[in-house]
Amino acid sequence: MNSSSAFNYFFRKSPLLRTLLWILFAALFTFISLFISKKLKSLPEIKELTPPVGSPGDIVIINGHGFGNSKDSSCVDFGGNNLTASSYILWSDEQIKIVLPPDFQDGLVSVKTKNGRSNPAFFANANAAPVAIMPDKASILPAITSFSPESPVIGGELIIYGTNFGTIRDKSQVFFSIQRGENRLQRNENDKSGMESKENLRFIPCNEDDFDYEYWSDNEIRVRIPDGAVAGEVYVQTAKGKSPEVFVKVSGKAGVKAFISPKTYLIQTAVDIDDASSDKDSSIILRCPYPYVTAAQPLVQLTNSKHEPVIENYQHSTIYQVRKDNGKEEKKRFSEDFMIYVYETRTEISAAKLGKRDGINTELYEYATRADECVPSDDEAVHDLLKKIIGNEKNAYNIAALVYNYMTENFTVLGDIRRGKISPIDLIDKKHGDAYDFAMIFTALLRAAGIPALPDSGILIGADMKAQNHWWCEFYLSEFGWVPADPALGAGLEYQLWRKDADVRKYYFGNLDAQHILFSRGWNEIKPSSPQNKTATRQRTFALQEIWEEALGKNIKYSSYWADPVVLGVY
Repeated sequence: MNSSSAFNYFFRKSPLLRTLLWILFAALFTFISLFISKKLKSLPEIKELTPPVGSPGDIVIINGHGFGNSKDSSCVDFGGNNLTASSYILWSDEQIKIVLPPDFQDGLVSVKTKNGRSNPAFFANANAAPVAIMPDKASILPAITSFSPESPVIGGELIIYGTNFGTIRDKSQVFFSIQRGENRLQRNENDKSGMESKENLRFIPCNEDDFDYEYWSDNEIRVRIPDGAVAGEVYVQTAKGKSPEVFVKVSGKAGVKAFISPKTYLIQTAVDIDDASSDKDSSIILRCPYPYVTAAQPLVQLTNSKHEPVIENYQHSTIYQVRKDNGKEEKKRFSEDFMIYVYETRTEISAAKLGKRDGINTELYEYATRADECVPSDDEAVHDLLKKIIGNEKNAYNIAALVYNYMTENFTVLGDIRRGKISPIDLIDKKHGDAYDFAMIFTALLRAAGIPALPDSGILIGADMKAQNHWWCEFYLSEFGWVPADPALGAGLEYQLWRKDADVRKYYFGNLDAQHILFSRGWNEIKPSSPQNKTATRQRTFALQEIWEEALGKNIKYSSYWADPVVLGVY
């Protein structure tokens, strides 16, 4: 029996031999696997080059692992050449810092150690990198080629054709000319009213709150002519720049509107949060009213705030978040200083030349004629009073004038603001009410007549520099735009007048002085972050909004004090 046969015989007959041989093979396989794994693990690996592009003399950081705790014989290979010893600033197992030599070449970078070469990473020499040819700026800027119709009316649709408007609007805007400063009604050429060099006041953008933007594509825009626009230049502003200005003849057949005698105010609002305590990770969200931007109030700037807001202007309010931990915290004040530029508004209207109601933007019409939280235009008492006032009158301007005259003649305005759970409908029954009641009932009567109307809320600044919460109105006329009215002042509400020569009752229908600071137009419906959050609102104050405070979390306890706005300066 030869040796091979003997081995086969004993292998078959001896279980012990077979077991030992299997153990030997397993041990050998395990040793080889561990050796290969250890070898692979010991290879250096590059995870990141910072920066990936550089010039001679720049510092480059190579992050990774397996480089070794000391350089020894290891090196970095740049574009096929090993860096010299003077190029190394730091060498550790997970990071290498080098200075690029004058003659380095771009290409693949790798780290070589005694265990092998790392994976490659790419690095570019900035001096040798190709320079992209910038496109001609004119080829990316928006450009207007034509309009349809050629002579649009206020509130009417205008189609703008052109190029490079962008496929979506995002923050892009369309701007129209507006005339300010000169008193067009009195033709006073010397009244420049402090226009100075505020070039941007020559134009007004389409107003999102009036639903002026209807369609936007790269070659076509459809908008409504914004309130206050006049015949003049139009341009489109996108993220890529401004289009050349193109003339469009905006017509105003029904009358004229002028913005004159501007004033600049510095206004401060504030809220104090005190005795706050809550469970961990709870917070309070404050929604501080942010003044509106309109044709008559074109500049609003937050110049200073006590704390950094989360969002400066969202849904017409500044958002602050007060985070709370276990235990009580000291009182915090959130104050804001606003610089606000306001014009006096004057109108002259020919009622017979007004456009038809069906020419009003459908979305605007539906929004500004429905009943809401503030305006009880669906109340039976409102409809009964409206019939008594207007009879068979159909003209929108004449209806508004009849309502205004009736209220200023038959209702008494109170100087003090009524408090508690009360309704402005009381004004109809009791024949007296505060400025809030006057504004809401005037708006409700016009809405009941099918005339778009908004209650405005803000502050009224007297000649004594004192501010008081106040409410007034504006109503919309087809092919003319918004018309201001302040029935409370028309009814004789006492305040320190700036104008001594005006017939107050006559003046505040169709005109508005520059002492009205606007904080809200209509009822601002704000939804809470979560239906489970506790919210708080404030009645009959300088802004008409659904939520002022929102508490997130459990077991939140705090007190808040909202101060009325104060005047810091008039310029």
